[in-house]
Amino acid sequence: MGCGLRKLEDPDDSSPGKIFSTLKRPQVETKTDSAYEYVLLDFTLEASSNPEVIKISSVLDIVSKVEEYYNRGYVVGAVHPIILPIGRRRNFPASHMYRVVLSRLKLSQKHAAPRGQRHPRLVIEECPLMYETLTNEVVKELLEKVNEAAKRGKKFVGFVTQHFPQPKACNGTSTDGSAELESTLGKRNREHRRKNSDENYKNWNEGTLSGHSSESGIEEEMQGESSLLQDADFQFGKEVSPVKPRKGDEKLYTVFNVFDDDSTCWTYHEGVLSMKVTRKGPVISTLEADWLELTTFYYKQGLSLIDSFVHWETSKGDYLPKSLEGLFIYEEEGAGVPGSNRKGNDAIVVEQWTVIEGCEIKTDYGPLLHTLAEFGWLLTCVLPTPIVRHD
Repeated sequence: MGCGLRKLEDPDDSSPGKIFSTLKRPQVETKTDSAYEYVLLDFTLEASSNPEVIKISSVLDIVSKVEEYYNRGYVVGAVHPIILPIGRRRNFPASHMYRVVLSRLKLSQKHAAPRGQRHPRLVIEECPLMYETLTNEVVKELLEKVNEAAKRGKKFVGFVTQHFPQPKACNGTSTDGSAELESTLGKRNREHRRKNSDENYKNWNEGTLSGHSSESGIEEEMQGESSLLQDADFQFGKEVSPVKPRKGDEKLYTVFNVFDDDSTCWTYHEGVLSMKVTRKGPVISTLEADWLELTTFYYKQGLSLIDSFVHWETSKGDYLPKSLEGLFIYEEEGAGVPGSNRKGNDAIVVEQWTVIEGCEIKTDYGPLLHTLAEFGWLLTCVLPTPIVRHD
């Protein structure tokens, strides 16, 4: 992950990672009354030789895998793909990996855990996709449903997309030659998905947000395996035969922390996310965005950045440098509550490259996150960018 950032405050050369802030470094590294503890978990939809990566068959499985951490007072603060599955990148092993970040307030003699405290639950629900592509307008409609859910004690964590790869075939047959059987099963699966999609759409419009959820016990098996894409496919900055996602190949999930009491409510707002991208063929080679300037305005009003949405795909042959507009999603706590006194927040943005070998993450933002946790900084979101280097 990486992008170009226009910095309002030059980071110290000795600082870990690249921190962009309206605060000076001594202010960023000032001890406060609060400190946090973080746990970073990595999940994969495919088999992995790395014992530290947890195998799941669906994004929905994450709920059961983090339950023990919730019992210890942690909550999920961010869920994001390790690498954005765009074009042929869907065949990278890392494109089937997800990072989950959990946090809790670090307990001390001053801050003891209250007895009988009830912890929230993590809930992941499927959003029915009735459109070929997700656009800003579609996401705004989804955000309206999120706001309805927030009134019922659901705190939004973010949207997560899961890509289902198509089975590999040669001359119309699968690797074991069972083309006819595969075609029949594929047709049944499509009919099953269509039936579920219709039912989900009905539930979604009724505001129930429960077509498929982590509590439904429904799991969809991954069909086929993806292979490692050779570096030769990216020579001279070109992707070979970019794959256009077909309807039914992707599922969109909404992640919530659910609280039993409704004493706190949240409201979610969208903000404009403007950036400039340049491409080498279909591959995005550079990305420039004033992340800090875009977020500071909202943070000073007491809001927090929770998620973002950008449609990265491009039409064939449209590879000229251009401006893209996406959405930032901000959380406002206590909106509409009489007497609520919202305080402004300080914001810092960290740019960190993630170094990946197969399904093993060599370097990422983890160490810096643990360092900032000691100074009372709470992670609100992680935004993967589509910039990939092979050197």
